[in-house]
Amino acid sequence: MAKNPNWMRSLSEVLGYQTTKLTKKSMRTGNAYEVDVIPQLELVAMGEPEKIEKDGKTSYRYSVFDMKKDLEYQVTCPNFLNISGVKQVILQNLTGGALSSGRGWYKADSIQLVKK
Repeated sequence: MAKNPNWMRSLSEVLGYQTTKLTKKSMRTGNAYEVDVIPQLELVAMGEPEKIEKDGKTSYRYSVFDMKKDLEYQVTCPNFLNISGVKQVILQNLTGGALSSGRGWYKADSIQLVKK
């Protein structure tokens, strides 16, 4: 039987960087799963992060800009980074996926300032 075409693009196709497979464990169910991640990505963060509280957990949404690929998007991270203005940052284990709106969601394990 023939396969249907898949219109879902991978993270590497969307953002233009190599990805690797990482095994994570679900906090809710405890089950292990594999996810594509960009291990480390240097971007520019703009402005203060937005605090998000969901299911008793706090995370922060950062507006980021990728100057190499000319892309702007928002990334959610568990740690707070005090950013005023525009700063270069490094995201660890960036992952994401498609939303029904045609846009995407992005999440990283951590964010830190680039050390000069």
